[in-house]
Amino acid sequence: MALKKKVAAKPQAWNKGLEVGKRDGFTPDQVKRIRGLLTDRGAPGLRDLALFSTAIDTMLHAQDLLRLVAGDVQSRNGSIRPLIEVARARGMPPVRCALSKVTAKTIEKWITSSGKKRTDYLFPGGARSGNRPMGGRQLSRLLQFWVAAAGLDPTNYSVESLRRTKALHILKGTGDLQTVRVLLGHARIESTARYLGLKTNADPIAVCRAFDI
Repeated sequence: MALKKKVAAKPQAWNKGLEVGKRDGFTPDQVKRIRGLLTDRGAPGLRDLALFSTAIDTMLHAQDLLRLVAGDVQSRNGSIRPLIEVARARGMPPVRCALSKVTAKTIEKWITSSGKKRTDYLFPGGARSGNRPMGGRQLSRLLQFWVAAAGLDPTNYSVESLRRTKALHILKGTGDLQTVRVLLGHARIESTARYLGLKTNADPIAVCRAFDI
């Protein structure tokens, strides 16, 4: 009797059945809706409100956002700096970030109510003692909760949506990809275009001919 030859099982892709790729940024109306929900929670929602607002304003990678300490945003006189410079992971050059008046006020309330020292993590994890930063997974879970509470589909958003939101808003309003590149801390403008999902199938020569002067 002939032995049947075993056929090796075809390996499955790691992302089989999963939705991968870039997620949406939030629209201004959606940002306002989520902020409103967190504001309505009062004192218990203050940390999350400060976290959400800071993430939108700074456009930082999650790992850089979550390693902020109170002294990074607060002057020694207790006021919140409107412009901060953030050191980034992997030896990347620091990036400057502007904080809106709304965000600065929320951060100030959060630092005051939580009694944070300048060396404490701004967004701690666990017991919120300030001894260790919040982890990326916890931020992801919080974001999914905020999104669902706002009546949005959580599968359309990820932590990167927080970083992309203001960048896309600025790009839409100005068309200035170079400025957005600087704000995101990218070395090359091509990286910014890819990151924001900008694509074109146009023939560069045809475009050039169409704009003769």
